[in-house]
Amino acid sequence: MSALVRRASAWSAWLAFGLIMAAHVGLAVLAVIEVVMLGWLTSTWFDLVAVSVVLASAAAGLTAAAWVAARAVRGSRTLSRLARSSRAPCPSRIMAAAAGLGPGPDIEVVRADEPFAVTYGLMRPRILVSTGLAEALSVKGIAAVLAHERHHVRHRDPLRLLAVRLAAAYGCWLPAAAWLARNLALRRELSADLAAARRTSRADLAAALLRLASLPACPALAAARSAADERRSLEARVTQLEGSQPRRTRPAMGRIVASGGTIALVTAACMCCAALSQALPGGLL
Repeated sequence: MSALVRRASAWSAWLAFGLIMAAHVGLAVLAVIEVVMLGWLTSTWFDLVAVSVVLASAAAGLTAAAWVAARAVRGSRTLSRLARSSRAPCPSRIMAAAAGLGPGPDIEVVRADEPFAVTYGLMRPRILVSTGLAEALSVKGIAAVLAHERHHVRHRDPLRLLAVRLAAAYGCWLPAAAWLARNLALRRELSADLAAARRTSRADLAAALLRLASLPACPALAAARSAADERRSLEARVTQLEGSQPRRTRPAMGRIVASGGTIALVTAACMCCAALSQALPGGLL
């Protein structure tokens, strides 16, 4: 029951965000119409400020979201090209580790010296691993890593995380938006670690994480990640696997207050734009 409640809450939150974003963009379009048709806006400072706030926030959000989407598409294409151009037979050690976990998603193997395992693909996520993974880890370590990635596949985490990044990008004018996206991404990693630890062991997964972190990263993956975020994520994940509670990070109070103030300002500006539509010929709202 609790899982159903959480799922319903998540869908409700995304639906609410989608409606809010659509309304915001719609009001930005209305603001453009008002600027074009109501020449007196330039002599009414508070109306001009309201229109400017709506336009600036919507333009910033759409630009940032488009940049994140373009980067995601570029990263997905890079991994797809890597999977096609460097396909390799599955090493026996990886086959043994996957067999020990039971039936699961297919694993694509590419020839690369850098050890890695990653879940990619939005509608049909799959696991991509390198031949270097077989050289860097034991069978138990590989099994722990594959169990972690299987959790990402089962919960369609690439699609979830892209949605979170797009939402945070659209709200780039909120100081706390980036922190929220990083926090949600970390929660998905911690959840996958717990699932993998139940299938294998905490010690094997922790050892595998530390081993992979000490080796050179694949350039195709490193380009899409922040080194600082990776370090914070690794610390929290190892802390959890050691049996301790990861340190909870909270945004600075100044960011929370500033975000609340910004939301209030944009909301007031949107209401003003809606009211201004009555001054248009025939009224639009």
